[in-house]
Amino acid sequence: MERSTEKINKHILIIKQKDSNNQLIVSVFYDYIPVARFNHDKSEERKLAAVELVERQICSITTAAQISGFHRNSIAQFLVTKKTLGIKALLQEHRGLKKPLKYKDAVRDTIERLLSQHPDWSDQDIATQAAELLAMDVHRNGVARIRVAKLPPNDDAVFFSKDRLIELSQIAETIDQQKNDDRQLQLNFQSDEQFQQKKEQLEQLEPLQSTNKTEQNLIERLQQGQRSPVAGSFMHHLFLDEINHEKLFDCLPCIKGNTYQPGDILATLYFTIANGLKSIESLKLVNPKDFGGVLGMDRSPDKDVMRKKLHDVSELNYSQPLIDGFARLLLEKQRIDDEVFFIDGHFLPYYGLAVIAKGYYTVRRLAMKGNELYVISDLNGRPLFSITESNEVDFRPIILRAADKLIELGIKRPMLTFDRGGYGVRFFSELDDKADFVTWAKYLSDKQLDRISDESFKHGLPLNDKRYLVAEQWREVSESIQTARKEGRDQPIKIPLRLVVIENIDTGIRMGIYTNNKDKPASYIAYYMLNRWGDSENLYKELMSKFNLNYHPGYDIDELENQPFVDNPDIAMMKEAIQILQQEIDQLLTNQQDLNNRLSQRTDKRLTKKLANIVKELEEKKQEQGNFENKLQSLPEKVSIVELLKGKKMSRCDLEKKKLYDLMQFMVLHSYERLKDLFRPYYKDTRDIKPVLRMITNQAGYLKLIGDTLIVLLDRIDLNKHRLAAEQLCHQVNRMNITLKGRVKMKLYFYISKF
Repeated sequence: MERSTEKINKHILIIKQKDSNNQLIVSVFYDYIPVARFNHDKSEERKLAAVELVERQICSITTAAQISGFHRNSIAQFLVTKKTLGIKALLQEHRGLKKPLKYKDAVRDTIERLLSQHPDWSDQDIATQAAELLAMDVHRNGVARIRVAKLPPNDDAVFFSKDRLIELSQIAETIDQQKNDDRQLQLNFQSDEQFQQKKEQLEQLEPLQSTNKTEQNLIERLQQGQRSPVAGSFMHHLFLDEINHEKLFDCLPCIKGNTYQPGDILATLYFTIANGLKSIESLKLVNPKDFGGVLGMDRSPDKDVMRKKLHDVSELNYSQPLIDGFARLLLEKQRIDDEVFFIDGHFLPYYGLAVIAKGYYTVRRLAMKGNELYVISDLNGRPLFSITESNEVDFRPIILRAADKLIELGIKRPMLTFDRGGYGVRFFSELDDKADFVTWAKYLSDKQLDRISDESFKHGLPLNDKRYLVAEQWREVSESIQTARKEGRDQPIKIPLRLVVIENIDTGIRMGIYTNNKDKPASYIAYYMLNRWGDSENLYKELMSKFNLNYHPGYDIDELENQPFVDNPDIAMMKEAIQILQQEIDQLLTNQQDLNNRLSQRTDKRLTKKLANIVKELEEKKQEQGNFENKLQSLPEKVSIVELLKGKKMSRCDLEKKKLYDLMQFMVLHSYERLKDLFRPYYKDTRDIKPVLRMITNQAGYLKLIGDTLIVLLDRIDLNKHRLAAEQLCHQVNRMNITLKGRVKMKLYFYISKF
C-alpha cells in the first residue's frame, strides 16, 4: 500500500495512502491529532472536508485549498452555499454542461425509449445504458435535457440558478436581521418593566435637533434605532467626560471648512485603540456609520482621510502641550499616586524615513535602528507622561528632564525609581538638588554585601510571594579618578548615599539599593525598588498585549514585515529619464535635418559649426539613453520596503504622530483603569476582572435615541455572574450622568438586555 506524508505548516500534517480499490485516502492531522479523513477521488467528500476544516477554524481557506485540491475561491463559494442553501445544495453538481446536448435523431430516439421504459431510473443510469447500446459517450446532462423536454409545459414554474438562490437567501437574511433587531428592541422596551418606565420618562423630554444636515441624519438614524457592533465602547465616554477632554483639546485650532477637525482625528484614534483596532489601516474593517456613532458623528473618517488629517495635525506641533495638559488633569483628578514615580524605557523598532542611532532590541537580541520610549508611571503602574527620544540620547539626561517636568507639574520634590542604566555619581549629585531617587547599587560586590552582619537585618518585607529581610547603612560613594580626569576634574566627586540591603530569606541572595532619601523607612525604599520589577515592568507588558505599543501611525511595522516587497521606485524614475532623453534626441534630429537642408542650398561656416555641435550632443544623448537602458535591465522589479526606507531624512511630524498616538493609548489605558475601579466592588474574582471588563466594553448591542438621551442596550451576557456584575456597572455609570463627547451632545444610558 503506497503511503506518503506532507507537512502543510507547523501544525498540519497530511498522510496520503491508496486503499484496496486503488483510491487515494487523505488523513489530516492537527498537532498530530486526526481532524479529517476523505477520499480524494470523490468530490463530495473533498468538499465536506474542506468546509469542515475552515468552519472549525483548523486552517484558513488557502490551506484548506492546498489540502483538498480545490481552488480557494471555490472553497469560499462552498462556505456560502452551505450557509445559505445547506449541505444538500453543497453536494449537488453545479458546474454546468460538460458534453454537447445536440444528439442525432437515432441517439435521441434511444434515450427517449429508455426514459419511457424506465421512468424511475436516474439520468446517470439512463446515460450509462444508452452508452452501452450506442457504443458512444452519453452524458447525463443530455439525458436530463431530453427528460425535461418531454415534460408538459408549466407556465407557473419558476426555476432559479444556484447563484440566484444564494442572492435571494442573502437578501432574506438581511431583511430577517433587520426585523430581528426591531423585535429585539421592541421586546426590551415592552416586556422589561423597568426599561419601559425609563422609556416613558425620556419621551417627555424635548427631542434633539440640529441645524446641520449631517448631524440631523445621525439624530434621525438613532431615533429609529440601530444595531451597533461597538456599543460597549460608549462606556469610554465616562473618562472623557470626567477629564473634560474638550478643554484638553482647546489648544488645537479649529480649521475652517474642514469636515474633520484636529480634535475629531484624535477622538477617532482614541476609540480606534479602545475597540482593539491595531492600526489606522484597520479602519477599513469597520462601517463608518456604525463607528461614527461612538464619535457623535454621522460617519467616521476612513483610513485615507485619517492618514492625511493626522499628518496635518502633526504639522501643528501640539503633542507636548497635550501631553503636559493630560498629565496635569491626571494629577488634579487624583488618578496618579504621587508618592513615587518609576521611569523605564522601551525599545521601539524603527523602519521610518530617518538615519537614526541603533539600539539593542532585547526581544530579537540584535542591534537595530530604533527609538526609546520612556514612560513615567506611578506605584500602581499608571502612566503619567512619556518621553520619546533616539537611542543616542543617554538615560540620565532623560531622568533629569523627567524630574524637571514633575516639578513643573507641581510635585515639589519627586522621588524617582530607575534601573542601573541611570547610575552615575556625578549624575546623583546633580539629581540630588531637585529630587530623591532610588536605584540599584552598582560596583558593590557580593563580598561587600556579605560583610554586613545578620543583626543589621531588623525589618521584614513580604512581596509577590517572596520574603525579604532589610538592613541599611550610610556610605560615601565616589566616582573613579579615571572618570573624573576624563571629564576634566582633578578630584573625583563624592556623595553620601543611603545603602539599603535586601536579603531573600529563601535563597540567601543579597542585593543593594542606593537612595538619597533620608526620611522614608528602609522597607519603603526596598518596596519601591522591588516594585520596579512589578507594576513598572508589567505596564509595558499590558501596553503590548492590549494595544500596539510598537505601532507607528506613519507606517505599520507588522505590515512592513509581512509585506516587505514593493515596486522599485527607481524603475519609474529611470523610464521617465529615458522618455525625456528620447524627446531631446527627437528634437536634435529635427534640428540636424533642418541644418542639412539649409547647408545643401548654400555653404555657411556658422551653420557647419552648429551642425557639428548638434551631432556631438546627439551622440552624447544616445549614449546616456543607452546607459539608462542597460542599467534598467539589471534592476529588480521589487525591492524591500525596509531597505527602501533606510537612509532618508525624517520629518518632524513623524515623531509627532507617534507621540499623539501614544497619548491616546495612555488615555484609553486610564479609561480602563477608571472603569476597573468602578467595576471592582461588583466582581469579586480579581484574577479575571480585566478580561470580564474588556468583554463588557467590547459587547455589541443596540442604540436608541429617545428625547435627549441615547440608550445603549448591550447584548445579553449568558454567564450569570458576569451579567449581574455588568448590570451593576451600568447602574453605577448611569448614576454619574455622563454625556457623549462629540458633535451631537447626548446623555448616555446603559442597560443589559434581559432577552
